[in-house]
Amino acid sequence: MKFRYCILILLLALGLNTFMGCEKQTRYDQKIVATIESDYKISFTDLNKYVHDEFYHRRFRDKNEAYTRALNEMILNQLRCIDFFETGLHNDQQLIQNIRRLINEELIVKYFESEYLSKYTNEEFARNIYNQLGKEVYYQQIVINKPKNASETQLEALEKQALEIKAKADKGANFDELLNQYSEIGLENTDHSTSMIDWRSSFASPHNRVIFNLNEGEIRILDEYHAYYIINIIDVKKINLEPFEKIKKELISKLRETYYYTSLNEYDRDKNNLFDPNSLNWNEKTLDQLIEWAQIPEFYPDIYKDTLQAAIADGRNLTILTYSEGQIDLKEYLRLLNEILILSNSRDLDKKTLQDFIVEAVRSDIIIRKAQDLGFEKEVFHPRTKNTVLQYKIIDLYNQVMIESKIPEPTNATLREFYQANKDSLYYQLEKINLFAMVYPDKSEAEKTWAKIQAGTSFEEAGNRWFVKTFIKDRDGQIKSYLSKEPPYLGQAAFKLQESEVDGIIEYTDPEKGPQYAVIKCAKRTPEKQLSYADVQKSIADDFIKYHWDRISREVNQNLRNKYRIKVYDNVLTEALAAAGKDDKPSPVAKGAQK
Repeated sequence: MKFRYCILILLLALGLNTFMGCEKQTRYDQKIVATIESDYKISFTDLNKYVHDEFYHRRFRDKNEAYTRALNEMILNQLRCIDFFETGLHNDQQLIQNIRRLINEELIVKYFESEYLSKYTNEEFARNIYNQLGKEVYYQQIVINKPKNASETQLEALEKQALEIKAKADKGANFDELLNQYSEIGLENTDHSTSMIDWRSSFASPHNRVIFNLNEGEIRILDEYHAYYIINIIDVKKINLEPFEKIKKELISKLRETYYYTSLNEYDRDKNNLFDPNSLNWNEKTLDQLIEWAQIPEFYPDIYKDTLQAAIADGRNLTILTYSEGQIDLKEYLRLLNEILILSNSRDLDKKTLQDFIVEAVRSDIIIRKAQDLGFEKEVFHPRTKNTVLQYKIIDLYNQVMIESKIPEPTNATLREFYQANKDSLYYQLEKINLFAMVYPDKSEAEKTWAKIQAGTSFEEAGNRWFVKTFIKDRDGQIKSYLSKEPPYLGQAAFKLQESEVDGIIEYTDPEKGPQYAVIKCAKRTPEKQLSYADVQKSIADDFIKYHWDRISREVNQNLRNKYRIKVYDNVLTEALAAAGKDDKPSPVAKGAQK
């Protein structure tokens, strides 16, 4: 097993693609739609991404409402992150223990970027590369494909063929004639036209980069995975490049992509040299015990904590490994699992894999300490983090302290008191209808379905798709859609039905869709009544917790809005939405959030 998660997987998960390519942007993408305390900025790009990542565009039919609600939530999330650090919660080591592994993963990425990747992506390196890019390279090539699953003998014959072609070209043979000659014997060629590589296309592949760095008149064989390429450089023309400052961002992005694996290999080399693998002295009995524990279902990632802590408390802090830098016992292994690296659940874990894992965890731990010594923790663990997973974890910890810890205990007495205070609201059961509805824009389709039902076909078999809609009737007799913003188009017809009854054809007009025709079935009818304590005993504890969570959360939100300066730029959001093809004017953004 290769544990290169620390860089390769993490950088992909944390958004390596954000600096490995330049996407076309509208002039509104980087416009600021909200600020907090002047220096915390939310751009339209940030907002647009959040809307789609959190499915606001699907949760709300009105796009403007989707964006305004999403922006409100982004503001509240950022306020929680800011206040987490302002109140010093980040210094509570016991509290952040649950996210320490995530912080350390970020530290490894930061260390890699700063100590390795940055050598190839800093401005000085980019300027040196820039000075080599002012040219266009014109070339021809003959391609000799390598058959799939070719034998060594076949590959040797193809290599010999490539060398023969190059030798003829070196002696002055006309390359066009060579193209004709070797095309006739079945070798692939690109045709007689000349190809060109400029600085941008030179970054497209290692193949292009090699060609771009060849000189006029040079002939070279490129031995690549699928083919041999005989390259003939016809001309190298000097050109005037765009100014460095204009293309700097694009160039650095391409350098990041180009030198990523070079940097990764250098990182791996240095990490593997952190200590001598020959100095490792394994305790075979302890390894056997760990393998035995790993057979327990869900040992990783859940049960290991209790198992290891019990063994340590019982005086069995077994040594796993001794090496030149110290030793790893069960207590240290528990720390590595909690803070550095976790195994996936594996009942097939073998000793070699376990040893490789422990070595990787120890090496990663050393890298993390190096990153901490360089002061990188402040650069990865802060209110402005762009790692959404870390941000959500910070918010969860903040909510635990500021909301969950303040929820009263749901004892029998507090629950009965809660019931009495809310029985006329939460525990008064309104009359409710659960409806199945097949809806058509074409009346003739609805008539066909209704005819099938009248002929004896069940509702469920008469059509292959139906909607579930729920309606309630309040104490004043008004019918409303339940947990939906859609008007109760079918509400009147629904309350005329008894359970399992069907009706059709119900006609109504949807302002967006026009005339609609429905065939309906009453799936369930719940009567109006006052629920007793016994009726709600199974759910009242959850209701109690949710009630107090919502109450305290509202108080926290208001306190945060009062504590920090918030500015929302309604006009910018309006223009950005319009420019993005959203024509409706958004409703006031983050109402009540501005100071």
